[in-house]
Amino acid sequence: MAVMMNDRVSAWLDSLGLSVYHELFEHNAITWDVLPELNEGDLEALGILLGHRKILLRAIAQLSQNTTIVDPGSMPTGVVPGEQLPPFERNQAERRQLTVMFCDLVDSTALSCRLDPEDLQDVVRRFLGACSQVIGQLDGYVAKYMGDGILAYFGYPHAHENDAERAVHAGLSILDAVKAFNLDDSHPQLRIAARIGIATGTVVVGELIGQDIAKERSVFGETPNLAARLQALAKPGQLIIDLATKRLVGNEFELSDLGASLLKGFDTPIQAWQVLSIKPSASRFESYRSDRLGKLVGREQEISLLLDRWREAVGGEGQVVLLNGEAGIGKSRIARSLCDHLADERHQMIQFQCSPYHTNTALYPAINFLRQTAGFTNQDSAETQLNKLDAMAAESGIDNPETVSLLADLLSIRGDHRYPSLNVSSEKRKDMTLDALVQHLQRLADHCPQLFIVEDAHWLDPTTLELITRIISRIRQMRVLLLITSRPGFKPAWAEYSYVTSLTLCRLPRRHSAELVAMMAGGKILPPEVQQAILAKVDGIPLYIETLTENVLGSELLTERNDSFILKDPLKELPIPDSLQALLMERVDRLGAAREIVQTGAAIGREFTYGLLQAIMEVPDSELKNALDLFVASGLVLQEGEIPLATYYFKHALVQEAAYNMLPENPGVRFMPALPKLWKGNSLIR
Repeated sequence: MAVMMNDRVSAWLDSLGLSVYHELFEHNAITWDVLPELNEGDLEALGILLGHRKILLRAIAQLSQNTTIVDPGSMPTGVVPGEQLPPFERNQAERRQLTVMFCDLVDSTALSCRLDPEDLQDVVRRFLGACSQVIGQLDGYVAKYMGDGILAYFGYPHAHENDAERAVHAGLSILDAVKAFNLDDSHPQLRIAARIGIATGTVVVGELIGQDIAKERSVFGETPNLAARLQALAKPGQLIIDLATKRLVGNEFELSDLGASLLKGFDTPIQAWQVLSIKPSASRFESYRSDRLGKLVGREQEISLLLDRWREAVGGEGQVVLLNGEAGIGKSRIARSLCDHLADERHQMIQFQCSPYHTNTALYPAINFLRQTAGFTNQDSAETQLNKLDAMAAESGIDNPETVSLLADLLSIRGDHRYPSLNVSSEKRKDMTLDALVQHLQRLADHCPQLFIVEDAHWLDPTTLELITRIISRIRQMRVLLLITSRPGFKPAWAEYSYVTSLTLCRLPRRHSAELVAMMAGGKILPPEVQQAILAKVDGIPLYIETLTENVLGSELLTERNDSFILKDPLKELPIPDSLQALLMERVDRLGAAREIVQTGAAIGREFTYGLLQAIMEVPDSELKNALDLFVASGLVLQEGEIPLATYYFKHALVQEAAYNMLPENPGVRFMPALPKLWKGNSLIR
């Protein structure tokens, strides 16, 4: 798919006479679907010449007006590349969960008094360019440049399951970029600082259009105001977040509680935290769920199979288990349970955590694991890191200086001449490094059985995938159980090997879902209507069950008694928790230009027919059929029967609700000519 997308971008650049930028666009992962979101600041940050920026911006504007950006490689069977799906009009307002960032230079007025205007312009341009580049790398959207500052959105125009986390990572990277800027000798007399505020909440987002109003993607709600006030509260070099963002990022970062402050425009004091640094952790699961674990429910067969494979590995026949399933199905929870079962057995554990931010960073999971094993900290000098590397090598039985030199090079340790870099080509160095890592694993397994867990393999970078492939080719002679977790779509070449067991996790049956709800309630009886409402929404996904039940127990809906909970008022609805909202919105946003049709289906209900959709959607039949094929291929909906008699069902109630909740409550905010009777709140169909 990526090849086809890059080919389209390359052909587009060729048509503009700008083929010189092929490599630049590919290096910065600018794909066909990203093109419409590029703006002047993005192109400037890439170093594109002014005249060429103007050509590109005109061409991008024409693309946005006249065509729908569709990746031909993502089309399901039956969809003809080149046919357009229904256009998504960005002037249509949406309700979205959004993380908003305000970032600016501190005391730019004082800078203007100390610097020549051209030097000041250069400083601000470089600062804004660095901010824009970091925000773009983390799939944020620069909504506006404001003098020496930036307003950015994470979660629009495309949602990700971890937008709040992305925003905080971007903020820390911006502060690091400013520190690097201060080390630059181009302005030796200059020391600049940035301050950043980040807040998360529900907003209405869209374009303002009127006779006297220029088109602009604007956000309405409390969240942008809160982000701006937090930025004003921040001191030079500080990144401050609100409570909602703190909840969403889990234990991913080191935070300092700043207490509650009265902020302009807010009636009550606002709790705020300063983000200090990224907190080292073995896995994303440890950061987000490890402090809220209960008994594992309904996975006895899976655990039994894993223990069988472990016994084979301990006996000298290495094994691989590929644990596959959708987000929230419980892959990491099963891996954690396996570790608990082996707690009293002699073994060592190796954990590789793949990252959505480092899919192109060679050997990122291995580097992260080695840094944690050696005990590196951000404050360590190069000499201290080398000393710790020496200690780790000695403990692991690594006595070859060449191997230690390769590891030092891999960990980017620069210091004394203890281990000079090998004078070989980069390709040869990579090959030697991969072999050294495989031999290191063999040495560890000879000493003690190894449980090797690779989490979220769908985010593997190509070099780590090559390392895993080498390990699997030799694992039969190692005392190693390699457990790999991934989401659907990850199908490596070695998945069919005889010693690779593929295990796909299914949703929990209703009785196990009810058992998990009861366990989350601490054994206390929930009102029947509350339990039924939870079970109706969660569809047997453990993460949904746990999160929705936690949300209900922590809300004002219930009063706790000695052995039960009772409802304070009649139950109306159970809102989607913030921590699930982004994950669900991401699944809807993946549909791109066709998602308006899925929102229309969501307004009808969890079940809708082709005939009804055809009657109310003002789009050609071919476009409607293509969109529905895309929905079915995405796994969002299930199809029963054939068009024109087909009926469609949302696979998960929460996905349907998330798509529906993106519609504004006020029909005047978003006029839907194709759906005049289905706006939110209207009970004619719902």
